[in-house]
Amino acid sequence: MHFLPVEIVKEASLARPMPAADNQIEIELASGHRMRISGGYDPEALARLIRGLTA
Repeated sequence: MHFLPVEIVKEASLARPMPAADNQIEIELASGHRMRISGGYDPEALARLIRGLTA
């Protein structure tokens, strides 16, 4: 099992665009929380993490 670093941040203002970054994704969960992942990641591990957070 692998764990990925996760950062929980306050709601960002929509007036500020997110800076572009290589290999970075941002996922907004139904709860309103957002996950930002930078660098390489295992898609299956990420899917398990998201399922665990939304259960």
